[in-house]
Amino acid sequence: MKLRLGGIGDALADRNFRIFSIGSITSWFSFFVQVVAVSWTAWELTHSTTWLAIIALLDIAPNVLLVPLGSVLADRYDRFRIEIIAYVVALLQALALAILAYADALTIWPLAILVTLHGAIHSFSVPAAYGLLPRFVARERLASAIAVNSAYTQAAILVGPALAGWVILHFGSGVAFAINAAGYVVFLVSAVFLRTPADYKQPPRSDRSVMGDFVDGARYIFGHHGITTLLVLMLLGDVLAVSLFHMLPAFSTGTLGLGIEGMTTILAVYGAGATLAALWLAHGGSTRISSTLVLRAYVIYACAIGALVLMGNLWLAAGAALLWGIAGQIRSTGTIALLQTSIPDAQRGRVMGTEFLLSRIAGGMGTYLVGAAAEQHGLQVPMLIAVGVCLLAWGYAYTRRRAIQSSFVDRPPIMMKNESAP
Repeated sequence: MKLRLGGIGDALADRNFRIFSIGSITSWFSFFVQVVAVSWTAWELTHSTTWLAIIALLDIAPNVLLVPLGSVLADRYDRFRIEIIAYVVALLQALALAILAYADALTIWPLAILVTLHGAIHSFSVPAAYGLLPRFVARERLASAIAVNSAYTQAAILVGPALAGWVILHFGSGVAFAINAAGYVVFLVSAVFLRTPADYKQPPRSDRSVMGDFVDGARYIFGHHGITTLLVLMLLGDVLAVSLFHMLPAFSTGTLGLGIEGMTTILAVYGAGATLAALWLAHGGSTRISSTLVLRAYVIYACAIGALVLMGNLWLAAGAALLWGIAGQIRSTGTIALLQTSIPDAQRGRVMGTEFLLSRIAGGMGTYLVGAAAEQHGLQVPMLIAVGVCLLAWGYAYTRRRAIQSSFVDRPPIMMKNESAP
């Protein structure tokens, strides 16, 4: 059975990963229920693409200030403990949204405040989360575990929005927010049963300043030619994906002439494609993921998003969303897996925290610019301009694909200050 399942079987053979998967699957499903509920609530309260962009920015803005601190803490202290504390606070935030929605007191300003709190919480949880699988899963299984875990995420994108649409239509946003709170509870309970391997060693704490440690993370990224190039492409791609995601309520209502049903259908089809791609990557294991594969997926991904925003028919848009999901998943999971397997564990929080911060900034700025431009020119024009920029960047990177590939194969990890060779 393990041989037939390939990398998927290899990952699931690990006890810790099986337990982790229970909490991961549940919390991801419930998380995307809340994401859709927040976006749709903001649209219903304001019917403004500018407010959709502002709500997205408020979730991102705390990251600019707090991710450097969260990344350094993830490398100095117990990442697992940081994750647990962050998820307890996130549980309280989700409960606050549910209570306000039930009381019919959730106006745009309380929503904005709680979304900002959500961004602050995940400034600490995300850098710590990047270190959980490397802590509990053996290195030789890590690439497969990342891909399988990503498949859970994409399955959540498939089921979560569809569930959110059904829940909002029949029970209201309060139940949707309560579902997310329940998801955090399941994750916290499953975490109790995880066991740290006997040979695990907590990375030594740095004696440098917080900013000095964060600069070291950025130094690692920008000192590796392959990572730098793929990261730039990933950031530009995030501008497309995040902008489209947050503008979907306006696209579904204005372009397709549908409501939340159109939005959730597109997200569900996108999630189906992404889930299939993640399972394909997981089955192939670490040997399937390469920088060349990422580059090929990237161009399909950008073109699919360009095609989607041009569609006026739901099923044609859904077809483009399927390609968006497949190619986008290969692009993002491939990039993250290449980063994760190239980073020394002692710097994982800082490096991945830097990646997360840059990704959030790019997505937030792109969403705001697209949302503001859409008020005057419609959604298609700014989105197609962003697609054009992505294709130009991809064309440059593709001419250097051999150099990028060799940088991951031939180059040893960069040593950081205060780090001695083994």
